[in-house]
Amino acid sequence: MPDCGGRYRLGVDVGGTFTDFLVTREGEEPRIFKTLSTPRDPAIGLIAGLEEIAAAYGLTLAALAGAIETIVHGTTVTTNATLTLTGAKTGLITTKGLRDALEMRRGIREEQYTNRYTNVPPLVPRYLRVGVGGRLDRTGAEVAPLDLGDVGEAIALFAKEGCQAVAICFMNAFANPDHERRAAELVRRRMPDAYLTVSNELLPS
Repeated sequence: MPDCGGRYRLGVDVGGTFTDFLVTREGEEPRIFKTLSTPRDPAIGLIAGLEEIAAAYGLTLAALAGAIETIVHGTTVTTNATLTLTGAKTGLITTKGLRDALEMRRGIREEQYTNRYTNVPPLVPRYLRVGVGGRLDRTGAEVAPLDLGDVGEAIALFAKEGCQAVAICFMNAFANPDHERRAAELVRRRMPDAYLTVSNELLPS
């Protein structure tokens, strides 16, 4: 008999080796489940764990999903990809003159007095960081129009180099997202299969 009584609360931690689950219901002891993680597609390991939980409670996966009140998800997938530099090949479009901000890192040095210290490589190599014409001031007023020709050249470079993802981050876009939106439209048209991240969408003002 399916055990549908009570609402379920799930905590999920997707790690590099295991995906761990904590399931609670009011009036019951918490239960722990563990499945192997699937680094190529973390969702596979996650679904496998949910299926195991559903079976333990005599439910279908759909019935369990409908009975979940809260799900809290944590993962080290992004952290691991960042540390090992194994994420998607990415191109960055930014305001002309600012493409090296990733490497300058606000001048921070972990080893301030070590002359031979080498910083961790940036997530996007310099040849895939492209500055384009166009500028907004801190209020969002246009100082120079967006150069869509520059944007098109950046997209052509990314396509030629086999980039799987594109990031767009213009100076002061938080005050006026117009330039970023227009650049994003061009990327979506010319690289429809690329994963696109736009700063004003990632962190709206």
